[in-house]
Amino acid sequence: MAAKRAHMSDFRPPLAPGAAHVSVGLAAAALIAFGLAACTSNGTSPPPQNNVHQRLFVANFASGGAASTLVAYIYPLANGSAPNSTLTSANGVNGARGILVDPSDDLFIANASAPNVTAYLPPVGTSTTPSLVLTNGVGTPEDLTLDNGLNLYEASLNGGACGGVGYVAVFAPPLSNSSAPAFTFCSGMDAPTGVTFDGVADIWVANSAGNNVTAYSLPATTVSAPAVTVSGLNAPQAITFDAAGSMYVANKGTNSVLVFKAPITNASPVAFAITNGVNAPTYLATDANGALYVSNAGNITIYAPPFSATSAPAITISTGLNVPVGLGIGF
Repeated sequence: MAAKRAHMSDFRPPLAPGAAHVSVGLAAAALIAFGLAACTSNGTSPPPQNNVHQRLFVANFASGGAASTLVAYIYPLANGSAPNSTLTSANGVNGARGILVDPSDDLFIANASAPNVTAYLPPVGTSTTPSLVLTNGVGTPEDLTLDNGLNLYEASLNGGACGGVGYVAVFAPPLSNSSAPAFTFCSGMDAPTGVTFDGVADIWVANSAGNNVTAYSLPATTVSAPAVTVSGLNAPQAITFDAAGSMYVANKGTNSVLVFKAPITNASPVAFAITNGVNAPTYLATDANGALYVSNAGNITIYAPPFSATSAPAITISTGLNVPVGLGIGF
């Protein structure tokens, strides 16, 4: 199964009529990237794309619960970047893990301690409150993504009908505070911490306890089984893809980001591993210019393409971070 992803990371479905509005603004293709600006070799990034004010959002898990925050960094980024705003538990942040940002800059947070998924209208700042809160069937949320049908996928670490192995819950649009999963699936999963759409035809799951990555062909159903299983990993936490279809896996157990070249199959070998600056990686993002973002135990490292086993961070951000996890960009 070939996986090709043109930076089509996370976008989201509209809310139901009568619900608190979160704007959509999707292009006709409805396949949207995070849109992170690429890094330059001098340790800074160029101005944001389309000359629009942008910020890098990072979820600080800290010790979980009310200690977690969401911080934002204004572009262009540099080694000395510090947060310009902080969203706290008073505004719905509760054990924040994965982040989802749509093309209208609406921000979604998977709150593992609540547990719930909260959504915010832009611009998201210190006093912003949720416009949407999903609780039904959420479980212990770790990560979020959407497919090209605008179905929301939430990776839950455990619980639900699948028992202790975890599951992925699928919420069909339109969303409202009372939305419940249309269905869940869990075949081949074991403590899923990362979920992503490859932008073409498959949902990919990082199974942190199963030490593998599994792919599920769309449309998914309750009985969906892995079409591809990449084994031999060590506590994989998250996945992202680049425009060529190469897969990047945050392999926490080896303090590395493993790179697999397309097409991805059960027998795909590791092409190479990025280790310089990588320490207990938990979340990944790629941007429209090919830069790779990694959240580590105490910092965010950003790598400029082309990548190799000797790649080193072009930018390292550490100010304002406390167990950084989810990554996203918005207004």
